[in-house]
Amino acid sequence: MKHLRILFVATLLLTALNVSVFGQVPVSDNMPAVGVLGQSNFTTAPSTVAPTASVLNTPKGIAIDPTTGKLFVADYENRRVLRWSSTDKLVDGSAAEAVLGQPDFITNTSGTSSSKLSRPYGICVDASGRLWVTDLTNNRVLRFDNASTIVSGSAANRVLGQADFATATANAGGISASTMWSPIGVCVDGSGRLWVAERDNKRVLRFDNASTKSNGDPADGVLGEPDFVTNTGGLSASLMTRAYGVSVDGSGRLWVGDRDNNRVLRFDNASAAADGAAADGVIGQVDFVTAVAARTQPGIEGPRGVFADGTGKLFVSDEANNRILVYNNAAAKANGANADNVLGQVDFTTYVTPNPPTASSLNYAEFLCVDNVNKQLWIADEYNNRILRFGEGSSLPLPVELTSFTATVFRSNAHLTWVTATEVNCYGFEVERRAVVSGQSVVSTDQWEKIGFVLGSGTSTVPREYSFADVDVPSGRYTYRIKQIDHDNSFAYYGNAEVVIGLAPRELSLGNYPNPFNPTTTIEFTVPEDGRASLKIYNTIGQLVATAFEGQVQGGYIQKAIFNASKLASGVYFTRLEMNGKSLIKKIALMK
Repeated sequence: MKHLRILFVATLLLTALNVSVFGQVPVSDNMPAVGVLGQSNFTTAPSTVAPTASVLNTPKGIAIDPTTGKLFVADYENRRVLRWSSTDKLVDGSAAEAVLGQPDFITNTSGTSSSKLSRPYGICVDASGRLWVTDLTNNRVLRFDNASTIVSGSAANRVLGQADFATATANAGGISASTMWSPIGVCVDGSGRLWVAERDNKRVLRFDNASTKSNGDPADGVLGEPDFVTNTGGLSASLMTRAYGVSVDGSGRLWVGDRDNNRVLRFDNASAAADGAAADGVIGQVDFVTAVAARTQPGIEGPRGVFADGTGKLFVSDEANNRILVYNNAAAKANGANADNVLGQVDFTTYVTPNPPTASSLNYAEFLCVDNVNKQLWIADEYNNRILRFGEGSSLPLPVELTSFTATVFRSNAHLTWVTATEVNCYGFEVERRAVVSGQSVVSTDQWEKIGFVLGSGTSTVPREYSFADVDVPSGRYTYRIKQIDHDNSFAYYGNAEVVIGLAPRELSLGNYPNPFNPTTTIEFTVPEDGRASLKIYNTIGQLVATAFEGQVQGGYIQKAIFNASKLASGVYFTRLEMNGKSLIKKIALMK
């Protein structure tokens, strides 16, 4: 037992130093993610909604506690940092277990105190479990001790960049060794030095023995400017224009994302570098005096997050190109060298922002981090309001692979069906309903009602089909979802299918949403009586391009059809509803 304890302590130390004994994240070009947080699945369209324990709004920083494996995310627009249980226990759409910067999961207010955040951006967790958070518009860095165990709403223990917790220099912040202006990236190296990237002061500050600092203590070193009182910026080996991400590898090299110069700078033996020292290498540009934005294998446009994983790989979020670039043996790369792999795009020259999102797409990648223990890469996918997990996923108890979830209406009954491709440890499915419209009055609620339960299939590698009937439902508009539960009580949500119960006007009606659309749209229609109807799509010269629906329908009820135009070119099309010699035509627009 004594030998096992010594090995465990050594493992934690190596992890803190970014020198992993567990191996690299397996990376291949355009590989899909294997997990998602902030959304219930990979294709859910992003939305800006009121905060909850499982919803994100513009996530930025991301970090993993090396001692507990717990995940932290800076939820920028919700002014908070969320904490999830250890990464080997998370399933898609998992709810966070704690929140910092707000008193609870549903509050979103800005403030200046030891327990409030204004705009949290970069975060990191050091080897002793301290969480460091850059509070952008309060121009400060907060430190939370014992971050993996403290309760929601806990106060920070220290502040840097301001003299105390009640002070928050507005707008231009300050330019000195003890003041900051728009701090963004943050990391702590294996020797306990804190590195802070300041976007608008165009520099990186170094705080030695950061855990011993008192509130408002000055920095011990600066890179990107010649001294603590200069803010000129520029394009050279010793200047920056917008410092964003920072990461220190196990050999003490500092990597800095210099966003507006479209490059990543490398400072060897950074802790011993004199103030204003020149960088030793550059990625994204051929030299230190070029700043060309490019979408190529060696080029970058607007790099933000950087992470050196300790095995020699460097990960760079190339934000404006909606991709992550991966450099193997990065420290040995020559200036302007090619990246070795790309995530988020099919190749190094393609630029696509899918709508809806997919498991392999990104829409403005922000910061990222690597969990070498579980061989996983975590990325903040900002505009999709989600966190993606890439790498090995066999250790995660993913409950099901859901392939479809539909809801149809027959008179006052809603019929739900869903299909799983695989299941692991699946106990069953709770069926939940939420009223959106009752009669003519809008119901402003996020309260879901459990209306039934369907037993799962345990572990299965063959498709399974399930169904549930919600009968005698009052007239109104409803949303349905399912809560899949494992035998160990872990769970994930799927669905959000909307239906309308009740009579519609007894006439032909036709409409679609969204419009314009890409590549799918929902077409709603009604007919005055029972019978056979058809819904067909034509191009502008009258050619039939698709049949969205054809079959028996009930009069007076709203019907829905999903039209997928992924194989059609952008342009104007026409939907034609026909029944008993009557027809109605509406124009729709496909914009890719």
